[in-house]
Amino acid sequence: MEDHEWTGSLSHAGDIMASSRSHNNINSSSSTNINGLSLTLGPLQANNMASASMRTLQHYGMDATGSTPGNSSPLKANSERTAYNTGAIGPGKEKPVHETIEDVEITRTRRAWSFITWVLTWYLPSPFLNWCGRMKRSDVRMAWREKVAICVIIFFIWCVLLFVIIGLGLILCPKEYVWTMEDIGVHNAPNDIYVAMRGKVYDISEFVNQKHGLSSYVASKDLMLMYAGQDINASFPIAIRTACPALVPQKADPKYSMYLTAADPTTLQTFPFTHKVGVLPSSKELSNQAFYTQYVLPTMNQFKKGDVVWNYDWVNNMHKDQGKYWRIINKEIFNLDDYFATIDWPGNSESKWRFLNNHIENIFDDKGAGGTDITDVWEKIPWSQQERLANYNCMKNLFYVGKVDDRHSVRCLFTNYMLLAFACVLMAIVLVKFITALQFGTRNRPTPPSKFVICQVPCYTEDEASLTKTIDSLAGLDYDDKHKLIFIVCDGNIVGSGNDRSTPRIVLDILGVDPEYDPPG
Repeated sequence: MEDHEWTGSLSHAGDIMASSRSHNNINSSSSTNINGLSLTLGPLQANNMASASMRTLQHYGMDATGSTPGNSSPLKANSERTAYNTGAIGPGKEKPVHETIEDVEITRTRRAWSFITWVLTWYLPSPFLNWCGRMKRSDVRMAWREKVAICVIIFFIWCVLLFVIIGLGLILCPKEYVWTMEDIGVHNAPNDIYVAMRGKVYDISEFVNQKHGLSSYVASKDLMLMYAGQDINASFPIAIRTACPALVPQKADPKYSMYLTAADPTTLQTFPFTHKVGVLPSSKELSNQAFYTQYVLPTMNQFKKGDVVWNYDWVNNMHKDQGKYWRIINKEIFNLDDYFATIDWPGNSESKWRFLNNHIENIFDDKGAGGTDITDVWEKIPWSQQERLANYNCMKNLFYVGKVDDRHSVRCLFTNYMLLAFACVLMAIVLVKFITALQFGTRNRPTPPSKFVICQVPCYTEDEASLTKTIDSLAGLDYDDKHKLIFIVCDGNIVGSGNDRSTPRIVLDILGVDPEYDPPG
């Protein structure tokens, strides 16, 4: 095998000049400089490049000197080559093969996407894009429409995400102003007093500072603090006839003296005063038979905050495990403990005390055998609409204690669960990518390639240390030296800042070229 040294330069006119020189030393290497380009080749690479150069010259009808047979002018040969490349037929040349254009049928997917694009950009007419956007070609206008359509789709997706995060939760679970008894119990400070009365929550922080009570029985602020955070039903009992006018006629209670008997007598001892009609004859308000509806409710409604809520499991426990008369009707909770305590009281044997419908008594007094939510049973009771309404209003005025707390239901937590699922998916993706990025075991070494590997190094104004480090790192790559070619390009004969030599000279010195050798400029 012979080694070749190949040198060449490209003139301004584009002529190709090449020369090759053979050497008998198979271990020698070759050096090339092309207008400031320094190239080091091994024996095999130089031989292949020289052969390729000869084939290139012969392709254009030129010999090794750059002239065409029978023509000593390289410029003329170049003119013929130009004519050939532009489609003209030169001497001894074959007619070039022209490129053919194939008509491709538009796919169904492309048609669908075009339709979507026009639907999303119909408000931008083509004449407007032609005149204002200077888009004369239809394909340019279509490409612009596709970009706008993609932006519209992205905007729509973001709107959907915002709706899911913000709006969907409010639709599935509208915001309610509700408090549990634990929440109410926290508001027991002198300037923060919440109370519960018949299923409603009241903030009486301002009311305790107002003048109220009687001259003989002043309701001081310290006395009112005893009500803070409590259920005050026992302190404000309501006459049965006042609460159930359709079920308790006047002849049954002409003086509004019928009151429920407390199932838990200890609740009466919690508060210092009971606001019953007639308890203080000297009080004009308490002597009024409509004291509760004319004084208590109008005053308390000024400070109403919302409803009391109870956890379903807690209500179910009161019914099933403790045998209490707690039931749920249309998500409203009723406690009939006082009703059954009243009809079971020895002195209340008269029928007027059993003012509720017999069906209601049977449903509530099931000894824990029935369900806690009796909505379906309530709807199936065979009574008239008037009777149903009279019993419901009576129960709402006397026995209503609040609503079922739905804040922790699946319906209200759906958006939270969905966002949590999205977060878990993202975290899983990040975790998988992190694990796959880890390297376990020994370092992977590249398989020796069967073809040549060319490492191109562009140089401009780098210093000698940087160039040396780069060339050494490429020389140390784990590729076979017989298949590795380092191609160094020096972009001009320039002296970089801080250098005392030009960049090509530095490269030649690094490669060990004789310092006396002056490469052609």
